[in-house]
Amino acid sequence: MLVSTNWLRELCPVDATPEQVAAALTARGLTVDGVDRATAAGDVVLDIDIPANRPDCLGHYGIAREIAAAFGAELAPPRNLQETAAPSDELDRLVSVTIEDPELCARYTARLVREVTIGPSPQPIADRLIACGLRPINNVVDISNIVLLETGHPIHTFDYRLVNQGRIVVRAAGQATPFTTLDQLERRLEPDMLVIADDEGPVALAGVMGGADSEIGVDTTDVLIEAAWFSPLSIRRTARRLGLSTDASHRFERGMDPDGVLAAQGLAVHLLEELAGGRAVPGMVDCHPAPWTRKTLELRYQRVERLLGYDPGREAIREALSALQLAPEDGAAGRVRVLVPSYRVDLAYEADLVEEVARHLGLDRLPSTLPLTVAPSEDETVHPLAERARNILAGLGFHEAFNYSMLPEGGDRVWVPDGTLPPVALSNPIAEQLAFLRRSILPGLLQSVDLNLRRGNRDVRLFEIGRVFLPTAAAGSRPDEPLRAGLAWSGLAEPRHWSRDDRAVDLVDLSGAVSGALSHLQPGLEFREERSTLTCFHPGYAVSWRSADNRELAWAGRLHPELLARFDLPQELFLGEIDLDAVLAAGPRQFEYRPIPKVPAVSRDLSLVLGAGTGYRQVVDLLASRPAPATATFEAVDRYVGSHVAEGETGMTIRVILEPYDRTLTDEETERYRMDLIEALESSDLPVKLRA
Repeated sequence: MLVSTNWLRELCPVDATPEQVAAALTARGLTVDGVDRATAAGDVVLDIDIPANRPDCLGHYGIAREIAAAFGAELAPPRNLQETAAPSDELDRLVSVTIEDPELCARYTARLVREVTIGPSPQPIADRLIACGLRPINNVVDISNIVLLETGHPIHTFDYRLVNQGRIVVRAAGQATPFTTLDQLERRLEPDMLVIADDEGPVALAGVMGGADSEIGVDTTDVLIEAAWFSPLSIRRTARRLGLSTDASHRFERGMDPDGVLAAQGLAVHLLEELAGGRAVPGMVDCHPAPWTRKTLELRYQRVERLLGYDPGREAIREALSALQLAPEDGAAGRVRVLVPSYRVDLAYEADLVEEVARHLGLDRLPSTLPLTVAPSEDETVHPLAERARNILAGLGFHEAFNYSMLPEGGDRVWVPDGTLPPVALSNPIAEQLAFLRRSILPGLLQSVDLNLRRGNRDVRLFEIGRVFLPTAAAGSRPDEPLRAGLAWSGLAEPRHWSRDDRAVDLVDLSGAVSGALSHLQPGLEFREERSTLTCFHPGYAVSWRSADNRELAWAGRLHPELLARFDLPQELFLGEIDLDAVLAAGPRQFEYRPIPKVPAVSRDLSLVLGAGTGYRQVVDLLASRPAPATATFEAVDRYVGSHVAEGETGMTIRVILEPYDRTLTDEETERYRMDLIEALESSDLPVKLRA
């Protein structure tokens, strides 16, 4: 927010330079991002970052209040603050206000100023608006902006003759209807949006922007002034749905002072009489169906010491609260009681008062102490495999990525199996492109890879660990939220080195990484590999991992060529996903410690020819099912496809390793086992034969 130091000096005279004021405000949590002296009127402008929880500082008066507390200066009273007054007979005949939904509009005030003359604002007013980043328009519109910038409370001015019979109704739109706002754009109002209407229809979008049909024009003579309190949730929802953020909505959606309408009305009337030659109709319509009750908070002196780490002393605490205009009074033993001003909507708990004391006394006084460590409860513990998966994948050379859990509509359609329920839609998304919860981690990883490739990083190896959201068929039930680990690999299989030729990553590399991760996530986990049918992968270049009880644990493959072209990727991409919940549920076998064998292992090779469609895993599963004279393991040591085997067939050598524990196997036992394996292969349904 741009703030004029000349204006601040009028509201709170202090003998301090703009740099000293900026330093004081920054120390109190209102960070000053810049000090600009380049203004035509010789003003110095501060660019202040106002925290979202401090709407009271969204006006010059609120900033002046902080300066007064920081420098111990006197704060000027609000200009022409008018107490609530019953409307006169004249105003009663001309203006009426009805609030149909008090929860969305707790207070609405209206005043009427007649016989105004529309014209340009005096140069000092125009200079002040320009310094604060606004463009002067005419004296009446400029006055509404001056009120906004000084009090922080938005007002709206209507051309009274364009409000049918002066009747104001604050209500929901009631039906989807087109409405043209002051920026001359037609917008479609939704039924629950709060509007200001007359007998003929909406004349303003409450708390956001006025309507073109009732705006101030060159022929305006009578001005109807609105100052109201609107529900922050209602204004935020309306502004976000319409994609319309204004100075007014920015303030209302953070919470305005319900009593601030009086200061805003008083200043507006005063300026209209002074700068536009108007005549105020006596009194004010003040529709206030649910009067605001000021909150009382108690602060324990011991609590201040506990939260701040030091004891500033009771007198210092009370002085800090007094400087912040919180009017401390003695409470119960060891406590002080304050009556929270209506403009401090951020003060709701005792800890908020402690923070105020710390801000005023100086955050630099807080001692440096180690934080207390608290063991998390069972509900707060992270997934048992999350950190292990992170370490394993990092050890395999992958770098961790972080992406949103939300996607645009249809953003994960090709990444989930056919028949999967539609994604969960968010009722209040932060952006149109983030309106649905993801059902797969892979779309986000693909975007991360794409970003890397477009910035010249051609060798990308990423992983991401996060939850996906799978809808359930039960009506009204929450979605399942399994934890997944996603992998993405593109470019070289190994880092480039002069001692070897470059080799591009292939499915074998990624499937090896997935298999290794599964083996280390749950040592002893039994799983098998089979073809995956996910349509996001290239047919024939996709694999799925299943546990012994047929639970799908993971899937991986080469990105389908159509998707590669759709996303305009310059090189092949391999993706995989591990269901950590499924891996945890599959569980390991019960282990028994066995010492290292005392005798050497024995190995025999089986040279085989595998028929079309037969995989290594199918052969090994069959061999492992036969009884062995010792612990048996299997590994592929050779694979051949070429002129010496028929088309579609694969030559493969599988090494059988027998590891006896306490005695050496005889040649007869070893040969008998080898022949048993050959007989099992020949008698099976698999198209496998011994290689000649």
